[in-house]
Amino acid sequence: MPPPQDRNISASFAKGLAVLEAFDGDAARMTLAELARRTGQDRATARRGAMTLLAAGYLRQEGRDFVLTHKVLGLAGGFLQANQFGRLVQPVLNHHAGQMQTEITLAVRDNNRVMLLAQSTLVHGPVSYGFTAGSSLPLLHTSLGRMLLAAVEPDEAEQILRHSPCVRHTAQSLSHLPDILAEVDRARDTGLSITNGEFEPGITGFATLVGGPGAKALVVGSSAPEAGLSKTRSAQICASLQQCAADLRQAGVLSAI
Repeated sequence: MPPPQDRNISASFAKGLAVLEAFDGDAARMTLAELARRTGQDRATARRGAMTLLAAGYLRQEGRDFVLTHKVLGLAGGFLQANQFGRLVQPVLNHHAGQMQTEITLAVRDNNRVMLLAQSTLVHGPVSYGFTAGSSLPLLHTSLGRMLLAAVEPDEAEQILRHSPCVRHTAQSLSHLPDILAEVDRARDTGLSITNGEFEPGITGFATLVGGPGAKALVVGSSAPEAGLSKTRSAQICASLQQCAADLRQAGVLSAI
């Protein structure tokens, strides 16, 4: 929430946006009480925000629950079209995904989460794990997140980690801050981040930096089942991701976003 003393900021509008942002894959529908709890607002404030979004068509009401409508995609579509994702990003992701025969994702950091911006589409690719553009992933236990943390200065990365939720998703998830910081440092030194089963059991994640300053850095990543994943295959995926990152830079993605 922006500082209340800033006269250039509409506090009411910001609170309404907080209601909109409260919806995600873990909370696809919510009552007013749940919205108030998720946003930290009192029930009356959450209700005004929800009813405003309902009137604007961004929410619909089903009994006591509020649910997002397809209209929110228009906001994302405006961003994707304005930044020429269809021309600059999607063809590059699809090309390298086709060669690798596995999905490739472009992502950015959104506070203490990973925000997926685009994903390759393969006609005969492996089964997707259900993540799409706009999905959020944790910073701490994904290769994408650690590569994004490696894009900022070490002191800043440590502060971000200290204020990020450390939820153990699997038995292999690292839980001690020094261990996670060591992996972020490794990613910063090598230009690659690899996680083994820390977010999804049996899945190895790979990521590398496309570029960009600090908080606006972009990364590309992929994943593969650990079973049968050879060192040669891992090296091929890493090399392909690095070439994909280079091609995205050459296509002008960093200046467009």
